Amino acid sequence: MKAKILVVALCGVFATAAQAEGVGVYVNGGTTGFGLGVAGNLSESVTGRIGFNTWSKTVTQNDSDGNYNLDLKLQTINLLADWYPFSGTFRTTLGLVSNGNKATVTATPSAGGTYEFNNHIYTASEFGSYTGEMKFNSTAPYLGVGWGNPVARDKTWGFVMDLGVMFQGSPKVTSTATCGPALNVTDCQIFQNDVAASTATLEEDTKDFKYWPVISIGVSYHF
Repeated sequence: MKAKILVVALCGVFATAAQAEGVGVYVNGGTTGFGLGVAGNLSESVTGRIGFNTWSKTVTQNDSDGNYNLDLKLQTINLLADWYPFSGTFRTTLGLVSNGNKATVTATPSAGGTYEFNNHIYTASEFGSYTGEMKFNSTAPYLGVGWGNPVARDKTWGFVMDLGVMFQGSPKVTSTATCGPALNVTDCQIFQNDVAASTATLEEDTKDFKYWPVISIGVSYHF
């Protein structure tokens, strides 16, 4: 809720400044997906930007190894301030990102397949289904550099590029699994414990994703 209030407040401030000083728009693509945004002058050397980026992909596998469905989703809303220290196209950028990046996987076994959780092997009759999700902090600071000014007074069309890091925090991994018909109550609890241990291991192994590299290029238009 606090993040939403901040977004609304900053959007209001930005909209007032942009209306007074002129506005530029841009489209871009890169490691945060494909996006569009709007920029406006806040002072002689500082501009503000609001951008939206998104991308998604679904990967499905159905074979003797199992039936898997992986959904990858990148979705961010950026609130950025650009400072042009040399009155040229180079800029440094600081901001906040509303972060909706996540990955979701669902799996069911195939007949004859075997599946490993916490170094223990389970057969298709012992493994019912699995759903896992990886998410990050909903609000992430951003720090970077870039080139191009969407509201440069001396040109209409321009080139924009961003290089930076989004500090989105270590991933939070959650999972749920159901036991197959071959497991009794005691063995089912052991299976659930193995799934929980595998989840904790995955969370530890992916902790370096707390730093999300941002590389994007695009074009801008100044009204």
